[in-house]
Amino acid sequence: MKKLVLLVLILSCLQSYGQGWQTVKLDSAVSFQLPQGYKKAKSDTASSFSASTAFGTILIFKANDNPVVTPDIERDKHLTDYYNDYIDRVKSSSASDGKILNEKDTLLGELRVKDFTLQIDTGSGVEMRKFRILHANNATYAFEFLFEEMHKEYAAAESDKFFNSIKVNEQVLPADQFTAVNDEKSGTSPYFIGAAILAAIALIAFLFMRKKKVVS
Repeated sequence: MKKLVLLVLILSCLQSYGQGWQTVKLDSAVSFQLPQGYKKAKSDTASSFSASTAFGTILIFKANDNPVVTPDIERDKHLTDYYNDYIDRVKSSSASDGKILNEKDTLLGELRVKDFTLQIDTGSGVEMRKFRILHANNATYAFEFLFEEMHKEYAAAESDKFFNSIKVNEQVLPADQFTAVNDEKSGTSPYFIGAAILAAIALIAFLFMRKKKVVS
């Protein structure tokens, strides 16, 4: 029986690779690869993409800075604070037993990004959500790969393929990660924009995970 389950999982993985991935341009600065059949949504201030793989779900969300509520990011320290606050909000938006794992600062080309994983016990199994957060060109980009921990061995190849496919135009420089000082900010919480991004990602994730459970 175990051999049969393993065979089904391997065939599903091969089918996922066989369906073909294609390069997608989010904007003039950022591109990545997604499986065919991905979905896209766009508004005046935000863009989102979603796609299903054999063992996981891919989510991408871009939100333009709001000069009223986005904090000033003038130096590396401010960028670090912005990323750390984002992680705190991811954790606080999850279940009380959510855990942040594998947090690290890394580079995407010459740009600083933050990678981390959120682990959640949903009650019906442990769910893993791998994140990469990038602030550049007056926008925040969130890349996410969701999968069930029981499938981590098979989801790893899909996750690596997605994150390794993320590219930033060479014309985007480290200086483009910073924002201009704005003295006209209101008293609104400076990290409200991060909360809005998280709310959108959480909603998309919920819809996709519910769809996967219905199908299974």
